[in-house]
Amino acid sequence: MKLQHITLSPARRADILRSIEPRHTRLRWTAARILLAAMLAVLLTFSALAATVPALREALKNVLGGFTEQSQPITGITVEDNGIEIRPVAALSSSNLVRVWVEVQDKTGDRLSEDMRVNGWLDYEQDETAPVVNSWTGGAHVVHYDKDSRTALIEIDNIGRPIADGTEVNVSFSSFQPSARAEETVDFPREMLSATGLKNMTEDMGIPLFVDHIPLIPEQTPCELEGSNHARLSSVGFGEDGKLHIQVAFLGEANHSGSSLSSHATDARDPEQNFGGGRHFQYNGQWYFDAVYDISPDGLPYMTFSDLNGSYMLHDPVEGIWYFTIAVETADEVVYHPNMQVGGALVEEIRVSEIGVSARSASEGTILGHRPTYATTKDGEKLYLTDNCIDGGWGVDDMNDPSSSGHAHDQWMFDEPLDPSEIVLLNFDGVDVPLQ
Repeated sequence: MKLQHITLSPARRADILRSIEPRHTRLRWTAARILLAAMLAVLLTFSALAATVPALREALKNVLGGFTEQSQPITGITVEDNGIEIRPVAALSSSNLVRVWVEVQDKTGDRLSEDMRVNGWLDYEQDETAPVVNSWTGGAHVVHYDKDSRTALIEIDNIGRPIADGTEVNVSFSSFQPSARAEETVDFPREMLSATGLKNMTEDMGIPLFVDHIPLIPEQTPCELEGSNHARLSSVGFGEDGKLHIQVAFLGEANHSGSSLSSHATDARDPEQNFGGGRHFQYNGQWYFDAVYDISPDGLPYMTFSDLNGSYMLHDPVEGIWYFTIAVETADEVVYHPNMQVGGALVEEIRVSEIGVSARSASEGTILGHRPTYATTKDGEKLYLTDNCIDGGWGVDDMNDPSSSGHAHDQWMFDEPLDPSEIVLLNFDGVDVPLQ
């Protein structure tokens, strides 16, 4: 792995930024400032969108939309492992949002794709001055893939976790797996389900075990599945845990963690009842899927099982360790504490930034996200935000006490940058929340 020196912005950009008001102030968008912002946006277009691949540069321009000025160009970082090179090119942040865009290029082969699964995450110290909300989300996905250069533009984000301006964010990736799949439905011998006395795995076998689902030891009742080249039965029947298991092993190109094969169970006494779940694990180089059904041998006569439905990953993931750190620049914002009741939620805090709005509310499970929502500006214009919701989640305040009270975090993006002091009112599901 190699890590070059980090340069977050070109000198020209720094000179221009020094002529603008400091961040975290209530902005006055005068005619002069608007003109300067327009000039800055043009000048930033080269640096913030200076992806090395033209097609990706255009894709980054499209995904940033009107937020080029608020974005943070990133240059000078390159990390490489297992023939995969990663180059961060831009970030966009507010006090409850971090988004980073990176180029991912295969330097030695053709192992990436537009539909690949990306295992990546952001990690940083939460803003100590902001209340913690245990409902933040994060993820990574491909924005665009250029086949000629074998390079993907990937967006990775974290929404709802408080962050302060200048915080160092650790960006990590561990695998990239093309999503080429095969699907099939296969019959299996139902008489195998009545087997009892099968052994469950133990801690000394090196597999993480969970109280509600301890897999069977593999290969206790091995059996081929007629018509399938992707999977076979491994261990089927009732284990020491008293639960029914249908465990399969994956074959050939389907031998990956993303493959699955399971049967849907129906109880004639309660057709709507849900039974257990499944988990993957790897043992002695072989990937297995163990489906567990919370029924006893006495209940088996009332059960019917569908054919096995399989979905198989057909490519190995490209694995490695890719890691770098950036210091984020958060967008300007204004913070309000309306303490108003909206249905079952007490809205305690509203943060309005140049790029969007976030709300923190106390409730017993009520969220405001994905409801009819709009913002009103000083001149009376309504900005409808319902379809712009990027997060709506709730979590308990005390993770050690599931019965404790909780808070929700909800967040919306604007269609274009706004002076945050221009927003004077928010309306959630018909209820006005004045801000000024």
